[in-house]
Amino acid sequence: MCMNNAHTSLPDAVQEPPRPFPAPMTPPQSDLRGLPFMPLDTCRLLDSDLFALSTGDGFKCAVALWCKAWQQVPAGSLPHNDRVLAHLSGAGGRWPTLRTVALHGWVVCSDGRLYHPVIAQKANQAWKARLAQRARAARRWGHAPEESAPLIPAPACHGTAHADARESERESKSRSLRSRGNNQADLARGRSSKAHVPHPLEEQAARLRQRSAARKQGREPARNTPEAQPHMAGDDKPGGAEC
Repeated sequence: MCMNNAHTSLPDAVQEPPRPFPAPMTPPQSDLRGLPFMPLDTCRLLDSDLFALSTGDGFKCAVALWCKAWQQVPAGSLPHNDRVLAHLSGAGGRWPTLRTVALHGWVVCSDGRLYHPVIAQKANQAWKARLAQRARAARRWGHAPEESAPLIPAPACHGTAHADARESERESKSRSLRSRGNNQADLARGRSSKAHVPHPLEEQAARLRQRSAARKQGREPARNTPEAQPHMAGDDKPGGAEC
């Protein structure tokens, strides 16, 4: 999360643009509550005017407001009320002296709330990822996906919210179990198909068993009996055995 801009010094506490105020920077229904992860662009933050010119207390209040805005509805916004901001920032009675630094970069929009362009950009990315995850879950369970207003165009989300990560993990585990079941079924079918193909040795043993059974029933003479021996020349003659 970064608060860098083109100014060389800190602007007023709340930048009041000329009327009409700009439109809100995040959808009114965007809700990131339950998603504790907030992306932070460290390089951009360390190069920002806020980091260069703020004191420790002012910087602490600014970071606290970024985190509080992440859990507001609309996501990435803050109420335009000094008493509420003093509480959310943790400044308490020191709010009047820290207000300018803590609200560096925030802009009042047409809905009467404060928005920061960079926080709004990150919030839009996270909200888009959350809606996509809900749509995948709805398709998996056969529910109709919830309708939502068009999002503000933003680059692809670089961070995944914690709750979305858990849902993605459950979905991947489900796909893995289904794939494992299909593989086991394929192996079982392969084994059953192989069982119907007899081995050549089994075929030979079966033929030997049939031949043995035929000899026992007298349908085939034994190989060592006289009937099974070939006739010698002269056997057909009477007395041919005696010369």
